[in-house]
Amino acid sequence: MTHFYESTLIDTTDGFQCKSYGNEHPEGYVIVKPKYIPKEAIEGEGLKYRFLFEKCLVRFNLFAEKEKLVNYLEQFRKKFPGYIYDSPVHKNWFFVVPKEKIKTVHDGRKGLGELLKVPKKDLDEYLTLVRELVDFLCRSGVSPDNLGITHSTLMANYTPGESDIDIIIYGKENGWKILDYLKTAAHDKLKWKTDEEWAEYYKEHKTSESSHFTEKEYVKHMGRKRYEGTFGGTVFTLFTVEEPDETWFKWGEEIYEPVGTATIRGKVIDHYNSHVRPGYYEIEEGEIVEGESEALKLNKEIPIKRIVTYSIPFIQQALKGERVKACGLLELVTAKDGSRYYRVVVGYFDAYLTDRREKEYIKAEVE
Repeated sequence: MTHFYESTLIDTTDGFQCKSYGNEHPEGYVIVKPKYIPKEAIEGEGLKYRFLFEKCLVRFNLFAEKEKLVNYLEQFRKKFPGYIYDSPVHKNWFFVVPKEKIKTVHDGRKGLGELLKVPKKDLDEYLTLVRELVDFLCRSGVSPDNLGITHSTLMANYTPGESDIDIIIYGKENGWKILDYLKTAAHDKLKWKTDEEWAEYYKEHKTSESSHFTEKEYVKHMGRKRYEGTFGGTVFTLFTVEEPDETWFKWGEEIYEPVGTATIRGKVIDHYNSHVRPGYYEIEEGEIVEGESEALKLNKEIPIKRIVTYSIPFIQQALKGERVKACGLLELVTAKDGSRYYRVVVGYFDAYLTDRREKEYIKAEVE
């Protein structure tokens, strides 16, 4: 097991650029989501190309049509088998970068520190907004030493007026401090979507995630989140990452046995880890939705205790005390001490290739 900050950009010796996908990783690897790969890596219809870093690259899109994605992944596995990790503790697979394939790690914390050294008069319009947003977030009491930048903000391949501002918050307490601060904080450049705007967004951007929500439910869930807004007319996103001593699990200390796709209900008793990736909701009174339990052949003596998400749309989705409903991959978890429980996981990579892609969701049962 090894720690590596989530949402960190990595360049590989094979010309990939990837983003780390979690804070806890198997020994010798970093779990990632590929962002840009060499043009020669895959072929097919519908690919999008970018000129970046002096190269023609393919944007690796996990939201491509399922049939096309299966084809892309088959090519990827054949040409770059070392970037696929078949996890013995999950009986599932992950995209990874082997440690020996890491060429450059783009340190978001260090990058922000360098940006803050640039005199304000020398910053362009976009970086001026980044600087103002960082200053504003620090009013929460979080030090700039515990913030970073990532994606185009860090790599300086942004387009003013179009590119998002992507901020990393280091540490779970710091994450909640900023998110709680943003519930009431005001700034003349800060704007959150209104309920009417979220309703319009729901109508215009139908996705597999939103399809499980009524318009009213969608507006309720999105309207109370504070990890994404606009600042000076530019979209910003906040990514909270875990420090090495605060990851909520250690790789290899539990074994996960896939059971099947399941829909569950329960009551949230702890949402503290719901703002990181992967994050989770601790639940009680967990039960399989009627009609599914017999096919899954569950041991009724073992409790359903957690809902885990790797998917950003479902972070900060439910609060302590709320009833919650979720569909994903049901796993039987066995800890080192022999204790067992069930959990549902949303957002594993294999879900993009199966019918779980359309089925997965997490939803608080809110009025």
